[in-house]
Amino acid sequence: MSETKKILLISHEASLSGAPILVLSLLKKLRQQRKNYSVDVLLLRPGQLYEDFAKLSDNKILVANYFNQSLSFVNRNFKKFQNAFFPKEETKEKQIEKITGKLLQNNYDLVYANTAETLVWTIPFYKKNIPTIVAIHELTFGIESAYSKDFILENISNVSMIIAGSNAVADNLINRYNADPKKVKAIHSFVDEKLEIQKDKEQIKKELNIPESDIILGIASSQELRKGTDLVPLLVKKIADKTDINFKFINLGGSSKIGPVKCSKIDAEKLGVEEKIIYVDHNKTPNDYINTFDIFLLLSREDPFPLVMLTAAKLQKPIVAFEKSGGAVEFLENGHGVLAPYLDLDTMADEIVKLLQDKNLRENYGSKIQHRLEEEYSEDKLTSQIFNLIDELI
Repeated sequence: MSETKKILLISHEASLSGAPILVLSLLKKLRQQRKNYSVDVLLLRPGQLYEDFAKLSDNKILVANYFNQSLSFVNRNFKKFQNAFFPKEETKEKQIEKITGKLLQNNYDLVYANTAETLVWTIPFYKKNIPTIVAIHELTFGIESAYSKDFILENISNVSMIIAGSNAVADNLINRYNADPKKVKAIHSFVDEKLEIQKDKEQIKKELNIPESDIILGIASSQELRKGTDLVPLLVKKIADKTDINFKFINLGGSSKIGPVKCSKIDAEKLGVEEKIIYVDHNKTPNDYINTFDIFLLLSREDPFPLVMLTAAKLQKPIVAFEKSGGAVEFLENGHGVLAPYLDLDTMADEIVKLLQDKNLRENYGSKIQHRLEEEYSEDKLTSQIFNLIDELI
């Protein structure tokens, strides 16, 4: 058997969201196909998938949660007392230096980091001539939410190779941040070959009190401005004004306790479409709900290459999205889905009504996008590209 190689995998968190799910799937495949690779895991923050990562880590799993948590009045005042008599807490930079310093003692052969947020953690390894790969899924908003543009411009070259989650991401890294094109390779995100469905369409419809004859539209998304979830009530209003077809809109994601969802419900009520929209909190079985959709919508203003879009394609759902929104465009272009002009809700509503009226049209789009997923974006094909890149560097 060939010599064991040591890899450090860094994930920004272990939440039930796209990037951690993707890198966890990659790790599972790596353990199956590269028996001579030993993997340790560093999580910047914990989450629901912590145990899953821990099971796949050979020797250790470390959580580096350096973010300050909100404090009560008593705790805030205790902090003032503590800082007056004891040394102050370490800065983020100091903690990165301390943690990476310890990890450098493990003599890793390669560091694989997931998301732009992890870039700063890979730099100490790169400077010690350890090959580093950073998988970046974010576009401008996501990247500059973690770092300033100047930081990226200064440090984007301090990495051996960048895996861009889509062509849109690759182009943005090169054109906006001056990344070296020779160090950027576009490898699209992927979903597992087998999707778990625990409850069928009939069960979900019954649970949500949706009449059997109603057509279901939906999104599955965190509830935030970038994802365009604020547009849901107005879009539903425009659709309802254009057709008498009975439909329900499932807004899957977030929590009924958070501001964006509360605001959306108020908008829906004021627009008179509150009975058309069903809000479902984020949960561990999103595929069950996506499987129930007749039409899948992406309302994102910016989204690199969302995994949930690939899930919808796997489930043969026709997909509607905005132009100029990121990776959805390259996935749906050339008649594989419906692309409305950027933030043009009137045109999007018109296109959705066409789909509501024509079951064959819906099925045609669903069939075409599933075929494209299987032919061009299969899990085996894309993971092989990543593993070959690791093999070349290690």
